[in-house]
Amino acid sequence: MRVKLLIVDDQISLHRYLDKVMSWREMGFTHVQHAYDGEEAASMVDTFRPHMMIMDIHMPLLNGIEALKRIQQSGNLPRTIILSAYDQFEYARDALRLQVAHYLLKPVDADQLREVMREMILEAASAGRLSIRAELDRTIYSGSIETESLFIIRRGLEVLSVDRFAILTFVDSISSNEDYSCLLQEQADRNLNCVICRKNKKEWVVFVGGGEELTPGRLREFSESMLEQATASSPAHKLSVGASSIAQDATLLPQLIAESAEAVSAPADSGSRLKDAMFRVKPYVDSRYQEDLSLQSVAGRFDIDKYQLSRAFKQEFGVNYWSYVIKVRMEKAADLLIGTNWKNGRIAEHTGFLDESHFSRAFKKFYGVTPKEYRTSLVRSE
Repeated sequence: MRVKLLIVDDQISLHRYLDKVMSWREMGFTHVQHAYDGEEAASMVDTFRPHMMIMDIHMPLLNGIEALKRIQQSGNLPRTIILSAYDQFEYARDALRLQVAHYLLKPVDADQLREVMREMILEAASAGRLSIRAELDRTIYSGSIETESLFIIRRGLEVLSVDRFAILTFVDSISSNEDYSCLLQEQADRNLNCVICRKNKKEWVVFVGGGEELTPGRLREFSESMLEQATASSPAHKLSVGASSIAQDATLLPQLIAESAEAVSAPADSGSRLKDAMFRVKPYVDSRYQEDLSLQSVAGRFDIDKYQLSRAFKQEFGVNYWSYVIKVRMEKAADLLIGTNWKNGRIAEHTGFLDESHFSRAFKKFYGVTPKEYRTSLVRSE
């Protein structure tokens, strides 16, 4: 879990007390920030985007209820615990109207607060999975992803500590109502933080999320283990599986879904053909860096699907296809900056960039300096 917490109270002593008695990191809170009045809290919610908040009722400028109303209007209201030194019904009533998770009285009982917050963390994790599941359904149906969906998915991934993810597509040879979700969940170990299964006709589309340990090898182990379990439980059924590449950017989710669907429908003997193609694609990129190297163009030249190319290239060489293209072009551009007096426009044209501006932006992103700074620094060092 990776949860952000905002503590809002005008008493500095309460902030110090909570930081002393609560083991935030052990509970799953990776970022804890503090606000000292309602105005500051409303502003910080917009910038910090906490998943949970502890809010005092009586504060200067804006009291807790007024601050919550303002935050609610912005659409960013986190799960909130209200603290109050006054056991008055109107405060609890207003808090309930604002969908506050808990209402606790001061002085704060550390054990009670700890129990409440653990419960809220579990609720946040469950809500994160549900939100990803809902947006995964929409993306599977539409084949694209909207800006609002991206925000929801990223929020869910953040809470669940998912840094890397992939899509597996399982297809049953027999059309049935067999439910493989329990088997899939059983195969998820501690390094797979999130496994979400969605049924789509004869297919099971599975979102697999984890940390650095989620590698192509781990993904293969997961899918192979699932196939073995399914065969053992239902011998008459024959499952096939297709795996996407592993990504870190939620905007790539539609591409991953298409990759895994393409992979599962590919002929059984296509693996060796794809592998051979990758060892021809790589030297082609190395020598034709100045030409059109888009996935569509290169896939067409080698008579393979662009999603197959993307997935197979990553599996063989451990790097995304387009990242490798950029690397080759950047290294060649760096050589030309050192070994020639060519201007940026000519180097851009020679290394396959649209124009000088595009080249300069890509170069700075890759090396951290502009082409001019790169050339100047090397001349000075000599």
